[in-house]
Amino acid sequence: MRDLLQFNTRPFMEALSPEMADRVRAEATISKFGDGQIIQSRGDTRAGLSIIKSGAGQMGVFGEDGTFVMMSVLGPGQTFGEVTLFTDIPRTQDFVAIGPTEIYQLSASRFRALCNDEPGLLETLLSITLARSHFLLDVLDSMRRLGLRERVAKTLYSMDLTAGLNGHIQCRQADLADMIGVSRVSLCKALKDLSVRGLITLGYGSIAFPDPDRFRDWVGRNCNVAIVT
Repeated sequence: MRDLLQFNTRPFMEALSPEMADRVRAEATISKFGDGQIIQSRGDTRAGLSIIKSGAGQMGVFGEDGTFVMMSVLGPGQTFGEVTLFTDIPRTQDFVAIGPTEIYQLSASRFRALCNDEPGLLETLLSITLARSHFLLDVLDSMRRLGLRERVAKTLYSMDLTAGLNGHIQCRQADLADMIGVSRVSLCKALKDLSVRGLITLGYGSIAFPDPDRFRDWVGRNCNVAIVT
């Protein structure tokens, strides 16, 4: 038995065999970014797979007024840009570095060549992408059926998963409120409730989990976690 919260815990690079991962690294180029630097822009037509080598980033969209609405946080081994490998759709979100970040860039032509030699590469990417889509559908369902406190907790846990289960996430409360679609006042009340329960610790631009296992257990019991076999 595995719950849906575990679907996104294994980054793409860790899901590959050591030999296949080495081939991906050998074929990719490495781009380096500083804190706050834009790694990817919405509308970018560059076709290829991007993989986080080190560091992390915030996925979201910049508004016309320059405000950034965050959608998710991705960490080492996670991928983005998959849609450009199989469709003519441009990249749909902006991606901003959190601290020094390195990205493996694998062009579409090199990705296809690798898949011809390593069929398992495509299967691995497909399985992870579908699991991520399944997880997001579950999050959307939670938005309709859960209370705000539970929605906030589940969102925080999903962000920690994609960031690499470090026990903390870098995120401003204003960004989190925009991400969930609630007022900052309502978000603050939910965060205070979780903090009073000892499930999270609020910092400046960050949220930590003093006891990650206890936090996960609470999310599993209270946040409508789907169970699959």
